[in-house]
Amino acid sequence: MLSVPDFKHKNTNREQFNFAGKITVKLLVIVSLLVASLFISQLVFANNLATGGQKLSSVDEEIQKLEAENTTLKMQIAEASSFINLSKKSKDLGFSKPSKLIAL
Repeated sequence: MLSVPDFKHKNTNREQFNFAGKITVKLLVIVSLLVASLFISQLVFANNLATGGQKLSSVDEEIQKLEAENTTLKMQIAEASSFINLSKKSKDLGFSKPSKLIAL
C-alpha cells in the first residue's frame, strides 16, 4: 500500500499534466481557428481576383470595340472631307469654278 506522501506526490503530477493538457487543447483550438480563418480569407480573395479578371476582360473587349468604331469613324471623316468628295458636293450644290482669278 502507498504511503500518504507518495499519494500526494502523484496527485500533483496529475494536476500538472491536466494543466499542460488544457494549454495544449487551447493552443490546438486557437491554431485550428487561425488556419480556418486564413483558408476562408484565401477563398474570398481568390473569388475577388476571379471576378476582377472577368471585369477586366469585359473592359478590354469594350476598349477594342470602341477603338474599331473610332477607326471606322476616322475613315469616314477622311473620306467625307477628301478633295474629290468636296468638289462633287460643291457641283451638286451649284457652285462652279471661277472663270477669272483675281490676284492681289
